[in-house]
Amino acid sequence: MKQFFKDKQKLLMMTIFLLVVLVACSSPRDPETGKVYAEKLIGLDTSFGSQLNNGWFDGIIVWPIAQLINWIAQYSDAGIGIIVVTLLLQFITATFTIKSQVSAQRMQMIQPELTKIQAKYAGKTDDRSKMMQAQEMQQLYSKYKINPFGTILVTFLQFPIILGVYQATQRAQAVVEGSFLNINLTETPMWGIKNGQWVYIVIFLLMAVFQFISMKFPQWMQKYREKHSTVKRKDYANPKQGNGMANSMNMMMYVSLAMICVFAINWPLSMSFYWLVSSIARVIQNIVIQKFFIKDIN
Repeated sequence: MKQFFKDKQKLLMMTIFLLVVLVACSSPRDPETGKVYAEKLIGLDTSFGSQLNNGWFDGIIVWPIAQLINWIAQYSDAGIGIIVVTLLLQFITATFTIKSQVSAQRMQMIQPELTKIQAKYAGKTDDRSKMMQAQEMQQLYSKYKINPFGTILVTFLQFPIILGVYQATQRAQAVVEGSFLNINLTETPMWGIKNGQWVYIVIFLLMAVFQFISMKFPQWMQKYREKHSTVKRKDYANPKQGNGMANSMNMMMYVSLAMICVFAINWPLSMSFYWLVSSIARVIQNIVIQKFFIKDIN
């Protein structure tokens, strides 16, 4: 199990690296002027076919998101368009994310039983012992309907969406030419820091805070449940193995948060706005999961 989380960390690092490469190679802005290339701008009159000719990603992912923002902005503004689109994307991916989060929560809840299995085979390096340990752990996962690989699938599903939103919020005509409460969403938080625009700084900081809360919330709720649970949990031998897995999960969380902040401070404010709204939505989603999907494991 420890090796699994090490491999998962490596996979996350590789995915983040690929994300950086993809974003760097596909910026819709002119590096000299900072403005969006005219041919990259997506307005209400931009056809699906024209974007599909640029590539499947532009046609299937970027164009629908940008057009939905443009359409909603007709009746409000660009910020409302981003909010509605963000909530809609959260709703569409909810089926996958709920299953993933439930599995992650149950993984934490069965940690004492996992630790017991790991302690049972501690120091045994023969193939038979390794096979028996793997079988017992798999039986435990099956018993509590846990898919340890589910979070990886959700991670890969989220990256195309993030890339799509990154492109759409920069290329949607409503965002490029509009605003949200007179805030220019095309400028970056770094620009706001350099120019003393406190609104940009506040939105960026709120995004970072709510991202942290949304990531830590399941752990906080799990500790709360354990503290108030009527089920007495046993402490098994070699608790360091359980701590190792928890530390690996925390490390992945902190790395993810750091990378999001690095990206967000240099990306248009529209992305910080998207991440802020999505993190608030995830906190609410976590509350729903804790209320209706997570049960104490006896």
